[in-house]
Amino acid sequence: MIDYNTLLRSELQGLYGDYLAKINKINRWYAIYEGEQEWETASGLDYEPTKKVTNITKKLIDTRARFMFGREPYFDVRPINKDEKGSTNYQDQAQEKEDLLKKILDENKFHSKVLKSYKDCSIGGKIAIKLWANKNLGLRIIFSPAQEFFAQYDIDDVDDLQKVVFFYVLKDDKDRRKQRIKKQVWELVDRRCILNEIIVNGEGMPISIEYEDYDTGLDFIPVIIVKNGGLTGETEGISDVEQLWGNQNIYNKLTSDDVDALRFQMFGQDVVTDADENSLKSIKIAPGAMIDLQTDVSQAAEGRQAKMERLESGFSYKDKFEDTINRVKNDMYDTLDVPNVGLEQLKGLMQSGKSMKALYWGLMAACEEDWTEWGPALSQMVDYVFKMVDIYNLYGARDIARYETTLEIEHVYPIQEDENEQKRIDMEEVIAEVRSRRSYMDKWGNYEDIESELEQIQLEKQIMQDSYTKDLLGNLNDTEIKDKEAEEVEEITGEEE
Repeated sequence: MIDYNTLLRSELQGLYGDYLAKINKINRWYAIYEGEQEWETASGLDYEPTKKVTNITKKLIDTRARFMFGREPYFDVRPINKDEKGSTNYQDQAQEKEDLLKKILDENKFHSKVLKSYKDCSIGGKIAIKLWANKNLGLRIIFSPAQEFFAQYDIDDVDDLQKVVFFYVLKDDKDRRKQRIKKQVWELVDRRCILNEIIVNGEGMPISIEYEDYDTGLDFIPVIIVKNGGLTGETEGISDVEQLWGNQNIYNKLTSDDVDALRFQMFGQDVVTDADENSLKSIKIAPGAMIDLQTDVSQAAEGRQAKMERLESGFSYKDKFEDTINRVKNDMYDTLDVPNVGLEQLKGLMQSGKSMKALYWGLMAACEEDWTEWGPALSQMVDYVFKMVDIYNLYGARDIARYETTLEIEHVYPIQEDENEQKRIDMEEVIAEVRSRRSYMDKWGNYEDIESELEQIQLEKQIMQDSYTKDLLGNLNDTEIKDKEAEEVEEITGEEE
């Protein structure tokens, strides 16, 4: 096992506690999420108690993540300056900058990564978004779970990131001298971001040096840390798994005990009285089997007759069990504000978008709370992206990155009414000419080639315009001809008179 205490002792200063214990705790939360949920059972029994795991924890975290990022956030880049009448210069620049951002996000599979990282944040309490620039490969967006990084903040401001240490285990071994760990340290020194990257063994001894006191040219650390919940001044975040585990453990135990209760109590038992011992030994329980039941001699002398009866179970705890198990399950759903509904509950709501929205109101409010953390973090990520494109001239797009624009991240939940309302608002902006058709198509459409679609729309518009003009001119010509004919008729009539 990697001894993080040894590796971090020289890097992070202050009372940060036992790093190894923190990593072990986070790993335990991940194990619970993956279904490794164990508990002790009574020993010395004549049967093996059932251990039935129903992983509601994973279901709830996945459901909330899909609701939060099931639809990809739309990064709407708009110009600061307003175009003069008849000009689209600033609008075109903003569109060009938005296209560059979309290209970078798509290359990095951003939607898939942000969805998964939201789960990581819910499990481990925090995640890190790291930006890595390479002139040949472009810009990489890397999401790291809580076990892979340790951060140090300004003592007076927990939003001021001073240092981040990343660990990547390349080779694990019982012998620490054979372990290989990449240690990557980003640090602000005199407002310059300095990078050190080294491969060490488990004892912290250097094996090879990749970067040593390397000045990245940045005046910020290209890392954004997102935390799950917490209060003012907290830097670690809160694990949802930790909050759910108590009820999850009770739920598993109750359902497991229920299986055993059914196994031993739901079946009736055969009861034989006053029968001969030898005839008991010859009884066979099978379909169509005949039983030669003989009365014991001593019992027959007293006038008794051998009897065989079926004793059925008085299984009666069902209602209490269902009440308890439902309360435990509902507590888990309430913890993450996820509505506990099935198809039966949804039948009466399917026709009403407002009813569906009301049903998910608690979850939407919880996600809006999370968005107060994620929204600024993603905005900061985009700001860093354009700054790094400018500084390193990535993609040869330095001039594009310098365009003066604003950013609005539009976040839509996967509820049809919410989506339709947003589409309506965006279409009104297109009609009012404060949003381009291209922007609308890029956000809501699924086009292989937007440029071709726009050209086709323009072509059809021109054809319709030409057709309208042609018809209009034709009508004018017909009117002129009729007027001329009428004049000629009047002249002839006048001459005849």
